[in-house]
Amino acid sequence: MSANRWLGLILAVYVVLGAAYAWIVPLGEAPDEIDHFLYVRHLVEQRAFPVMYPIAADNDTMEANQPPLFYLLNALVTAPFPMTASADFPLNACYTFDPHDGGRAHFYLHQPAEQNPLAADYLAFRVARLVSVLLGALTVWLAYRLGRQMVPGDTRVGLLAAAALAFNPQFVFMTASVNNDVLTAVLGAALVCVSVQAALKPRRRLFVLLGLLMGLALLTKFALLALWPLPFLAAGLALWRGERQTAVWGGVAVGGLPVLTAGWWYARAARLYGDPLAWEVHLQAKGSEVLRTTPFTLADLREFAVIHFQSYWAWFGWLKIQAPGWVYGLLVAFTAAAAVGVILVLRDWRLETGDRKLFSVQSLISSGPVSVTAVLFNILAVGAIYASLLRYILTINWSGYQGRLAYAAAAPVAALLGLGWQRVASRAKGKPGALTALPAVGLAALTMGCLLFLLRPAYARPALFTPPVDWARVCQTTGSGFYVEAVEMPRSVLPGATLPITVAGYGLTDGQAAVEAALLDWDGGVLATTAVTLTWTAHTPLSQPIALAVPEGTQPARGQAVLFVAGERVDLGWVKIAPLAGETAVPSHPLTANFGDQAALIGYDLQPEGADLRLRLYWQALAPMAVDYTMFAHLLGADGELLAQHDAQPGNGRYPTTIWDSGEIVVEEIVLPVPPNTVPARIAVGLYRLDTLERLVVVGGDEGETAVFLPIP
Repeated sequence: MSANRWLGLILAVYVVLGAAYAWIVPLGEAPDEIDHFLYVRHLVEQRAFPVMYPIAADNDTMEANQPPLFYLLNALVTAPFPMTASADFPLNACYTFDPHDGGRAHFYLHQPAEQNPLAADYLAFRVARLVSVLLGALTVWLAYRLGRQMVPGDTRVGLLAAAALAFNPQFVFMTASVNNDVLTAVLGAALVCVSVQAALKPRRRLFVLLGLLMGLALLTKFALLALWPLPFLAAGLALWRGERQTAVWGGVAVGGLPVLTAGWWYARAARLYGDPLAWEVHLQAKGSEVLRTTPFTLADLREFAVIHFQSYWAWFGWLKIQAPGWVYGLLVAFTAAAAVGVILVLRDWRLETGDRKLFSVQSLISSGPVSVTAVLFNILAVGAIYASLLRYILTINWSGYQGRLAYAAAAPVAALLGLGWQRVASRAKGKPGALTALPAVGLAALTMGCLLFLLRPAYARPALFTPPVDWARVCQTTGSGFYVEAVEMPRSVLPGATLPITVAGYGLTDGQAAVEAALLDWDGGVLATTAVTLTWTAHTPLSQPIALAVPEGTQPARGQAVLFVAGERVDLGWVKIAPLAGETAVPSHPLTANFGDQAALIGYDLQPEGADLRLRLYWQALAPMAVDYTMFAHLLGADGELLAQHDAQPGNGRYPTTIWDSGEIVVEEIVLPVPPNTVPARIAVGLYRLDTLERLVVVGGDEGETAVFLPIP
């Protein structure tokens, strides 16, 4: 079969795989995909470019600092389709970046309507994904061209390059999503390809094309700035050949046309942000989410190497879905073998030419079976992109380690892999032809396997149960294979009443388990239990109602609802065991002392009890409290000396302030021992945080006052 037919087959298989990935992976589950699409939606609906603000919540999209070409292209294509709900997905509160936590891989919660391929609200998003697939196909074709440039007489290198890119599972995953890395890969490949052409056969039209491509690159992503030296190098080689006019024309074209094409965008950024790259405002908006907080070390470099390599090939979602370890081992072996092959190609070329200076200018303009010019330009492109990326991660944390951030050089990398593998395969004994095709077949199988055995189970359909937003998230995997995702239960129950609990989750595999639900008191004692049997089917949502009878006479306290799934404890959250309604006691000494608008001391009773003092404090909650405040009552002498103290949470921890209802009155009784031979004068009362010892200030009192002083008759 001819090379063109093989290339057509590779492209056809890639497009089918890309479309399948675009369908299987729920919308928004590629890194930053929602924000990229929100940029498109902003262009369509607002007819204006978004502005980046330093406060994250003020931004319509967190990609507003990005150059606009990718988004303009998508806006043009998707404008005819409705976009009203296309990017409005709630976050999955249980999501973690740990690939081994056992929870669902979804970064967002999804609706069943997304499963309808023609659902109007999601059609624009899906069309934008298909645009990315087509751009990915163009990148694959350019990888083929780069391979052909390096070895013009051997189509196998070009075909291997195309296959190495088309069947890179991560490349397929990313190019099946809405992300400007997709157009970055196209323009990065095109810049290298045309630069090689201009270096080998300088023509004015090629330099004009390079200038325009560089301008488009600067309107796509800042990372492509790293490739700007390549067109200048091509112009320099034209000068070395003695083609002075072409070289001067080339220098002017590749230097001036990008400025004319993209300068307006950088001028806009300089005017808006005081920075043509909008770098500072981007860092302010992202903040601790992306900023490196410690110096970059060798340990960070090792971590970068591992994360980057794995996510360059097969680490999906928001760095959530990893391939088995042996997959990365095979990919390392393939990459290392290809790298050795590239070194051998260069060694062979040096031996054939006898040139001691491997990359002399003369070598770059000479010809041979292997074009060292093309090889060098691809190596320089990869080096430039990685130099830029390494500079980037000196400021950015692990989020900057992702392999997709080097996809500006994805096609050159694929071309070098094809060249190196072909060199290794050509010297193998036996059947070198079969060995040549091995990476293409293996990578195609890997890409299909990742789709069927990693992504499809991780993003199981139909859409998993989506708990209502007011349900509390539990997010715990049990050893039985049942994942407890959320729980609904009242936060308060009366003694003698029934506590209704609904547990929501799903099975990671088919299974069954004996489950015991329990209500524990404040110090872990069991107040009520009930047993049920759970039976589930893998990835099918399950809601299990449970009823717990609270015994009559149970004292008011903060209890804890728990599940024991096959003996493994799952905490469901706290429950307030509320006091029964009764007559409200009236303090003998009413007062009003507002502590930080959180709680008020509305009165007290004080009476002797033998040699001690019995103090009854009447508190009223002014608002729901998120902190368990510690209450203090300090017995002071006439000179302010501390004679005795009581520091504890209400009820000695049984009835903490976080369970008080707004307006609720809580009575706290304290016995303060009076030391012998002392005369107590007053009692200081207040509230403080135990973790910081910070006291609540008395509102309306003297400045900085943090206690109320109760006189002792």
